[in-house]
Amino acid sequence: MPSGAAGQVESFPWELIETFLPSTAEAAGAGDVAGVANRAVDIALELTGATVAFIALVDEAGNRDQVYSRTTGSDAAPAHDEIDRLVAATGADDVEAMNAFRGQPLHAAGRRIGMIGVAGAVDFSAARLHALAAFADQVAAAIEIAGLRRRRQETVDALINLRFDRDRSEKLRLLTEERAQSAIRLARAHELAVEALLAVSVHARAGTDMPEFYTGLTAGVAALVGAERVLFWQLDKNSSLTAVPGAKGVDAAMLAALPSLRALPEAEDAVSQAVHGDLVLRSIRSDDGPRSDFDRVLHALDMGDGISASWRAGDQRLGMISAYGSLRPDGFSVEDAWVLHMAGLAAGLALQLKQAEADLNRTIERLENVDEARKLLLRNMSSAVEKARKRLAHELHDDALQKLTAAELQLKRVNGSLDGNGEMTPIEEAGHLLVQVEEALRKLLFELRPPALEETGGFEKSIRERAAFLHSVTGIKPELELDSTDSEPAEIKALVFRQVAEALTNVEKHAAATRVKVVVGRRDGGIRGEVSDNGRGFVVTERDHLAGHLGLMALKERALLAGGWCVIKSQPGAGTSVEFWIPTA
Repeated sequence: MPSGAAGQVESFPWELIETFLPSTAEAAGAGDVAGVANRAVDIALELTGATVAFIALVDEAGNRDQVYSRTTGSDAAPAHDEIDRLVAATGADDVEAMNAFRGQPLHAAGRRIGMIGVAGAVDFSAARLHALAAFADQVAAAIEIAGLRRRRQETVDALINLRFDRDRSEKLRLLTEERAQSAIRLARAHELAVEALLAVSVHARAGTDMPEFYTGLTAGVAALVGAERVLFWQLDKNSSLTAVPGAKGVDAAMLAALPSLRALPEAEDAVSQAVHGDLVLRSIRSDDGPRSDFDRVLHALDMGDGISASWRAGDQRLGMISAYGSLRPDGFSVEDAWVLHMAGLAAGLALQLKQAEADLNRTIERLENVDEARKLLLRNMSSAVEKARKRLAHELHDDALQKLTAAELQLKRVNGSLDGNGEMTPIEEAGHLLVQVEEALRKLLFELRPPALEETGGFEKSIRERAAFLHSVTGIKPELELDSTDSEPAEIKALVFRQVAEALTNVEKHAAATRVKVVVGRRDGGIRGEVSDNGRGFVVTERDHLAGHLGLMALKERALLAGGWCVIKSQPGAGTSVEFWIPTA
C-alpha cells in the first residue's frame, strides 16, 4: 500500500473519534426517547456519510414499535416491511445482503431494543462501520437512559398523583367524617331541642303559680344541659336584669347575693349582646377575683363556668336563661347553647301563655260577675214587670172591665125602653163602641198576663191561645211546632211568650200574610223561637222609618237583655222571619 494511502487510513479514525465523542454526548442529552432517536439518526448520517439513516425500536415481544428516519439525498427511506426484515436479521451479513443497508442492533441491559441502519453511501469503510457499531452502543444506552428517565418521571408523576389522590381521599374522609359528626350533633341537638320543648310544655301546664313553673322548668333544662344550676334573668323597663325566683340549685341566700346586670339594646358588651343580639355568652370564673358583673355572678354562685342564651317571645326580649357549673369535663357544648336557645324561646311563649291564661281567667271572672248581675237584673226586672203587669191586669179586670160591662147593660136597658125605627140609635152605637173597647181591653189583658202561663202546660196553652186570637182577627190559622218548656223559670217563659206575642202582633198589623209558622223549642242551652210569615216584607235596614219599628226594636232589646240574640230577616214581597234565642242557664 503506498505511503500516502497509509497515512490517509491512519488519520481517518482520529477525525471520526473526534466527531463521534461529542455526538454521542449530544444524542444522550436529547431528553426523551424520540429526541434521542431523532438526533441519533442525524449523527449517523454525519458519521457514515450515508444518505439514508433510520432507527427502529421494538417492544418487549420483539415487534417493531417506533421508526425514526432521515434522508439527505434522492434515496428513499426504507419501507416498513424492509425495516421489519432488517430488525429480524440475526447478523451483519444478513443486513449487508439487504439492498446495501448497513445496520447495527441496539442492545441495552442485556436485551435487544431495536436497530440503527444506514444506506446510500458510495463505500462504507470498516472504520465508519466500527464507528457506527460503537455509536449504536451509545445510542442504545442513551435511548435506555431516556426510557428510564421517562419511566422514572412516569413513576414520579404516578407517585405525585397517588399522593394527591391520597390527600384528596383523606380530605374527603375527614370531610365525610366531619359531616357525619355534624349530622350526629345536629340530630342530637334536635333531640335535645324537642326534649326542651317538651319540658317547657309539661311545666307550662303544671303548677298553679309562676315560681312553681320556673322551678320545674329550670330543673328540666339543668338535666338536659348537664348543669348544677339554671336560672332565668328577667329584663325590666330600665334594662336591668334580675334573677327570677324558682331557679334550679339556687337558694334564697344565693338569689339575694346575685348582682343585677345591665342589658342595653345598643350596647356591645357580652350581656347586652346575649339578650338583644341572640349571641351565646360563655364565661369562666377568674381566679384573682371578679372582673365583671357576670364574673361576680359566678363567684356568688360558686361556679366555675356558665353559658347564657336569650329568653324571648317573638320580638319581645324578656331576658336570658343561664346554666352554671357543667357536669361534663369538657364543659358546655354547642348543643347546650342550642338547648338553651330553644328553652328560652319556648319559655317565652309559655310565659305569654300563662299571662294570657291569667288575663283570660280574670276576664272570665269579670264576665261571670257581669252575667250574674245580668241574670239578677233580669230576674228583678222580670219580677217588677210581672208585678206591674199583674197589678194592671187586676185593675183592668176588677175595675175597668167591670164598669164597661155595667155600662153596656145599662145602655141595653135604656135602649129597650125606647121605641126604635129600625135604625141604630146613638145609644146602640155607644154600646157597640163599648163592646169594641171591652174586646181591646181583654186582648190587652191577655197579653199583659195570660191566665194560663203559670199553670202546668200553661206556656204552650198561652201560645196556642195567642195564635187563636190571630186567627180570629186575620183568618190565618198559624202552624205551630212547640216543645214543652214548663220546667224553665217563670221569667224565661214570660220573656219567650212576649217575643212570640210581639212578633204575632207585627204580623197582625203590617204583614198582610196568608201563612204564619211558629216554632219554639230547646236548643244549645236555651230556648230558640221563630215566627215567620209570607207577607209583604220590608227592607230591614229601613225599619227605623217604618210604622211599628218600636216593636222590632223591643224584640232585639228584650233578647239582648236576657243574654241571647234576635235576628230579623225580611225582603219586600218575600215575607219576614223573626228568630231569637234566650239562654236558660
